Amino acid sequence: MEIIPPRKIKIIDVQGKGRGVVATEDIKSGEIIEICPIIFISEKEGDFFEKNKTSLNFYWLLQPETNKSCIMLGYGSLYNHSINPNAEVDYETKESKNYLFFRALKDIKSGEEIVFDYQSDSGEEFLKLS
Repeated sequence: MEIIPPRKIKIIDVQGKGRGVVATEDIKSGEIIEICPIIFISEKEGDFFEKNKTSLNFYWLLQPETNKSCIMLGYGSLYNHSINPNAEVDYETKESKNYLFFRALKDIKSGEEIVFDYQSDSGEEFLKLS
C-alpha cells in the first residue's frame, strides 16, 4: 500500500493539552484521516523504554496477549485522548501490515481537534486486533 501524507490535518498547540491534531478542512464520517506507518517493537524493547523513561515512551500496545507493540510514525502519537472521540484508530489484521489508520467516527469540522479513545482509563488495551 502506498502511504500518502495527510492533507486535511495539522499539528497545533492545544490549550491545556500540549500538541494535538486538528482538521484543516471538513472531514466526513468514515473518511480515513491518516495512514500511519508503524515500527513493531519487542516486549524486551518495550520494557526497556518503560524502565528507562526514554524519549521513546510513545509506543502502543496492539494486542496484550501477544505482546505486539509498535511505535506510530506520522502524526500518530500526537492525537489527544477523549472518552468522547471523533476518530478511531484501526489495524488491519487479515495480513501482516506495517501501518495503522485513523478514521473519522463522525463529521469533523475544519479547526476541530481530532481525538480518539486511548482506552487506557478503563484498563482495556489500546487496540484490539480482530
